[in-house]
Amino acid sequence: MSLAKADHQSTEPRETWGRRLEFVLASIGYAVGLGNVWRFPYLCYRSGGGAFLIPYLIMLFLCGIPLLFMEFTVGQYTRLGPVHAVAKICPLFKGVGLATVVISYVLCTYYNVLMTWALYYLLHSFSSSLPWQSCNNTWNSVGNCSTGFPGNATHLQSASQQFFE
Repeated sequence: MSLAKADHQSTEPRETWGRRLEFVLASIGYAVGLGNVWRFPYLCYRSGGGAFLIPYLIMLFLCGIPLLFMEFTVGQYTRLGPVHAVAKICPLFKGVGLATVVISYVLCTYYNVLMTWALYYLLHSFSSSLPWQSCNNTWNSVGNCSTGFPGNATHLQSASQQFFE
């Protein structure tokens, strides 16, 4: 028996998706996250509004989707994780696979901080007296706080604005 044949027989069967719809929904769930809902509209507004969508869509179809399909194809072909899959295709590119893992780690850390802040504000909103309701807190600036809308007085900040800053 040849080594290649013995290697092939010892390979465990890999798991597969039951239906294509399951794969598509899992991929969409992975791709659409907090950044799409929270950060993308902000970036559109900051980068020129609707005019930003034209180069964004062009780059999405020229770079984003082909790179996504390339990652899927390399992963399916090699049946390995990101670091070893890219290294198997081209050992020189082992750093590319490692970089994808590091970038994923950094993004997860970033989004965990955002989720923590959201939970912090949510839990504070259930207290009997809201902390951003008055100017009698340690974080409020003396003489610069207003409990109502400051109106035309540009030097005043509302208590809620000082709490969130």
